[in-house]
Amino acid sequence: MSRMAGPPNLLLLGYGVFDSLQVTVETQQLLARYGSAYSLGLPPNLARYLKSQHIKVTDLSDRFAPERPFSDVYLEIAHFLIERTARELPVIFLSPGNPLATNAIGRYLAMEGPRLGLTVQAVPGVSQLDAMISAIGLDVSTFGLQVFDATKLVARSHTVNPRVPMIVLHVGGFGLEAAPLHGVSADLAPLAEYLLRSYPAAHPVVLIAIEASPPSLTTRSVPLGELAAPGVPVSLGTHVFIDAPRA
Repeated sequence: MSRMAGPPNLLLLGYGVFDSLQVTVETQQLLARYGSAYSLGLPPNLARYLKSQHIKVTDLSDRFAPERPFSDVYLEIAHFLIERTARELPVIFLSPGNPLATNAIGRYLAMEGPRLGLTVQAVPGVSQLDAMISAIGLDVSTFGLQVFDATKLVARSHTVNPRVPMIVLHVGGFGLEAAPLHGVSADLAPLAEYLLRSYPAAHPVVLIAIEASPPSLTTRSVPLGELAAPGVPVSLGTHVFIDAPRA
């Protein structure tokens, strides 16, 4: 996905994870140049800003529905965007953070687009990982970092190295294959049991809750043995940081 003289068929643009207009100058210039984009529910401040700049953003989030499998929705949206390339150049998909990191639609487009003869370009914004690393104050270059999706970590039995700090993404959506009904939350017991194979029950884990609107990043430390306990605040925007034991 190198730079090219003309516009790509698919342009994947990222914006910041908070509702604070964290959108790069490059992304602003591209949106202003082409004038329209597709998204999955922009933060209100960003939506208002883009509207004031006369940039039309079409929200595709109405395709999500309770108990409808995420994978079906992701494929439907990706295929819709690919089909639009026959009518629009480029087709712009605007999503939070890095369009190719923890973004199923962006990754699919990046792989499937070239196979179909389409050119794809990604322009990242401030990602959830950037925000979490900054909040934790972790020196990644010194201590390293493992990053796993919570559901895939357990389903694929990934090997965990307890000597390296780890971020477990999307803990709040662990095991959920579809948009949950109101009031339904993930059962974290299998995740906690899997992590307890590598860490003692008393080892602290940091719950990191990232919410776009109102914009917030909050942290709370609990013992790993209590991760699945009732009353532990976990939302769809919750991730977990597990530090390596320090001497």
